[in-house]
Amino acid sequence: MSSVLKFAVIGDPIVQNFAPQIHLPVLSHYVGDVTYEKVRVPRGALPAWLARVRSEEYAGFTVAMPHKMDIGQYLDELVMEADLVGSVNTVINQKGKLIGYSTDALGFFTALQEKQIDFDDKHILILGAGGAASALAYRAILNNVSRVEILSRRGAQARSVSQAIRGHLRDAALSWDTMTPDKLHEKAARADIIINATPQGMAGVDAVWEDLSFLSSLPKHAVVCDIIHAPKTTAFLEEAKRLGRTVQNGVNMLIYQSLVTDSLYLNRRVDYAEMAKMVKEILAQESGAPLGVSPFSQTDV
Repeated sequence: MSSVLKFAVIGDPIVQNFAPQIHLPVLSHYVGDVTYEKVRVPRGALPAWLARVRSEEYAGFTVAMPHKMDIGQYLDELVMEADLVGSVNTVINQKGKLIGYSTDALGFFTALQEKQIDFDDKHILILGAGGAASALAYRAILNNVSRVEILSRRGAQARSVSQAIRGHLRDAALSWDTMTPDKLHEKAARADIIINATPQGMAGVDAVWEDLSFLSSLPKHAVVCDIIHAPKTTAFLEEAKRLGRTVQNGVNMLIYQSLVTDSLYLNRRVDYAEMAKMVKEILAQESGAPLGVSPFSQTDV
């Protein structure tokens, strides 16, 4: 491999993607010569792009829409959450072997750890049953939580997610139910951490929470999380703050999943706290710039 480490982000459209501004400062901190391109790859052009990755010795790349759900079939291996949910946001080139990862969920829990939020032996309630919720539930179980509950307006989808996770983790302490007002109140009352993994409240999405009264059923110590990063704060989080609960927004998840990706690129653990501070300063300077690709797939509810 050449002395210059080559990385890229692919998608279509790609011109407004913010990945190089986040990744380049971090990668440059640890290695000498590094590049991070934005490459437009239209639908149907993934095989040609992957051939280019191998021939031009790209060390890795990140994946934006519309390819996150499609690229897995062309890769040599899918790791953990990527295999489970069928969505890939990071690809590593290991001497021509292309390995796909999904770093969103690991980034989410790393962000909690860095804020000294403990989730060992905690009861976690996840709202939604799409790809993002699946990855979060899987990663939560790996992190030794006491139990994960999944609520979805489509109960069958929540059941399917639970069954898929149990296919990987047979003894997972995991349950599911249909999201109704009564169930929201019942499940919230015993949740240590609640995560909105639905698109409700996301910029550009019509769906909004019609009733957030279930947040008042949360224990006083509960942590309320939303994986939406545009807008930076949502009605879900604003109501939780009004009720005096600790909140975590999706911007930190975005930053830390990027840092997890950089750790994979470099095959070493980066200094998350220091690098996150640097990235946040860069984002603050890029007023109005898009923060990145939504963590949601079209099936998230």
